[in-house]
Amino acid sequence: MHARLQLALAAAALCASAYTAVPLLPPFAHEGILLGIGFASLLPLHAATIFRGIALEYRVRGHASDRKNQWRALKALPHRVRVLLVALGLAGGVLLSGVFSEDSGLQATDAYRGRYYAVDTTDPQRPNIQVTRTEYEALSKQGQRTMFAIYGLIATAGGAVTLVYGKLDTWAVRS
Repeated sequence: MHARLQLALAAAALCASAYTAVPLLPPFAHEGILLGIGFASLLPLHAATIFRGIALEYRVRGHASDRKNQWRALKALPHRVRVLLVALGLAGGVLLSGVFSEDSGLQATDAYRGRYYAVDTTDPQRPNIQVTRTEYEALSKQGQRTMFAIYGLIATAGGAVTLVYGKLDTWAVRS
């Protein structure tokens, strides 16, 4: 159940990231709140995964930290679970790679009083420049795509580690 929650959060974040890749759709409003809620819900899940690994290592010294055991446990997961992990990882990688965006060196910063601003990251001075609304929305969607993809990859990695520790835990009980 623990890993399912992590992987469900990963899938939701990657769907949100894919949404931002679709042209003509508006960017998410208040994406900071969405990401804050997402990270707040992911934090206890990852903490539980870390605790599970520490407890397993404490119980059976060297069992959870052995790379060979971890690899064997990953390969022992059901085929469809491994396919899901690979699919989520690839989706996050493709969305994060920038295939869907052109790198203009601009990042959306502020919008107020009908004016839209972006920072030019190619200039060492990092000046704020005024951009059009459509440019601002495109830059906002690009930033959102990156943040949701990073969140999705973090959640996917946490889910994979949770599954591996769960498998190692069942093996430790038997031995």
